[in-house]
Amino acid sequence: VLTMRHVAPFRNISQELLGSLSETSDTLESWVKVQMMWCALESVFTGGDIAKQLPKEAKKFAKVDKDWAKIMTKASECRNVVECCVD
Repeated sequence: VLTMRHVAPFRNISQELLGSLSETSDTLESWVKVQMMWCALESVFTGGDIAKQLPKEAKKFAKVDKDWAKIMTKASECRNVVECCVD
């Protein structure tokens, strides 16, 4: 897009928008990766023998889970995905 001749008058804003969209994409990809890992770990640390055998780790997971839930709640309240991810 930036190489098109018609973009010349809008090059600066185009570069800013492209940067914002790239950062948004990176953030969303990271969120998906974290959620996939969280799904794998949730069953381990939310109950059962492993949680009892690793109480410190289970407690740490519970704290991270709570923090993650706050981040996702805040993100869901923001109706503009770019503003949510770039902040």
